[in-house]
Amino acid sequence: MPREEAPMSESNEVATYIRSTRALCPQCLETLSADIVSHEDGTVWMTRSCPEHGIFETYIWPDVDHYKRLYDAAFPMVAPPVTVPQVKRCPESCGICGHHKRRPTLVEIEVTQRCNLRCPVCFMAAEDDDAEMAPAEFEPFFRSIADQAGADVGVQLTGGEPTVRDDLADIIGIGRSMGFWGIEVNTNGLVIARDIGYLQKLVDAGLTGVYLQFDGVTHEPYEHIRGVDILDRKLKAIDNCRQVGIQVVLAMTIVAGVNDDQVGDVVRFALENNDVIAGVALQPAFTSGRFEAHRTTPLTMGDVIFQLETQTDGMIGRDDVWPLGCSHPLCDTGTYLVRHEDSYLPITRGLALSEYRDAYNQLSPQGSVFSDIAVKEGLNPEGGLSIVIMGYMDRATMDLERMEQCSMFCTMKDGRLIPFCSYQLSDCSGKRIHPPLGIAGKE
Repeated sequence: MPREEAPMSESNEVATYIRSTRALCPQCLETLSADIVSHEDGTVWMTRSCPEHGIFETYIWPDVDHYKRLYDAAFPMVAPPVTVPQVKRCPESCGICGHHKRRPTLVEIEVTQRCNLRCPVCFMAAEDDDAEMAPAEFEPFFRSIADQAGADVGVQLTGGEPTVRDDLADIIGIGRSMGFWGIEVNTNGLVIARDIGYLQKLVDAGLTGVYLQFDGVTHEPYEHIRGVDILDRKLKAIDNCRQVGIQVVLAMTIVAGVNDDQVGDVVRFALENNDVIAGVALQPAFTSGRFEAHRTTPLTMGDVIFQLETQTDGMIGRDDVWPLGCSHPLCDTGTYLVRHEDSYLPITRGLALSEYRDAYNQLSPQGSVFSDIAVKEGLNPEGGLSIVIMGYMDRATMDLERMEQCSMFCTMKDGRLIPFCSYQLSDCSGKRIHPPLGIAGKE
């Protein structure tokens, strides 16, 4: 018989049971049974108890009805084409293990650990990479991706900062020669802002998109998040992409109290520059470092969805945002703004779940689901804007049900593909569970 209520540990609040899952102890990373519950104020929390470290409660959503709406909108799962036996506990036994339920749609390759910034909120190593692999050494990684996910999967080259490599174009060329049609670079934009010739070489080699870190439309967020004001160089990077004819997706890392009031401004900026900006990826910052709190309230994907509604004056409503369908419904959501006369409308406005499921194409690349639906519905997606909200997990928010449905993967030295949130997972001292590709290359 399902439980209706469960007492919370550190307060007198009464919580209503929603579902059970498996989570981690944020201190020792032991796998624990966990309950998802709602509080009397409508917020949603995850609670679990570690025999050694006690009870932990983590805030995961601002509104229980909205949480249930998205959770219940799960789509049929397409299993990975290739899996291997699980030899350790989750999330230490990834690659892709037989418990995984969804195929990869985007795979990252770290091409360097070097970076030309030292961002205070960055989850990457940003180390001096004195054993950086030569371009030819990346061919086996592309081959592993093709074998385990198919050459139709999107590939993102990341780091560190990929553009610190003078030979990045050679790596892109290898991927393209092996049949990968979509290769984008995840960059802070400093190099491509300074050197349009370098950017042109990347495009000539087959680069198909620039995933540009973009944290706001004023100078202050960059000082807080990146440690230096680089807004002018971001704008120059966008203009250089316009000049060479390559599309940009703005990737906004959102930190509560720093730039969470600029979500709507970034969307408006993207619409004003829609000739070159194809999408906005909104990413609430997640923990990658020391963590000792027993009760934590991170900025969640749900909070960002609500901010979108408020800060766009209803142009994007909370019910206009749907799961992308390629991963767990609480991991990736979004919509697509289509041009309507002098304004924009979400293609999902008024869409019923049954209509979405009928129109949904399981083969749509991550982030292209709704523009593909626009075409199917006879609408012109040209001049539109993709909006994607991502809910990454750390040791405090890790939900292993969500992990098993991840569609975003990272490559390992031995050729395995690891779910993104597992790959980035660190213990309470900041030590990574899985070594970054560049660091592993030194072993």
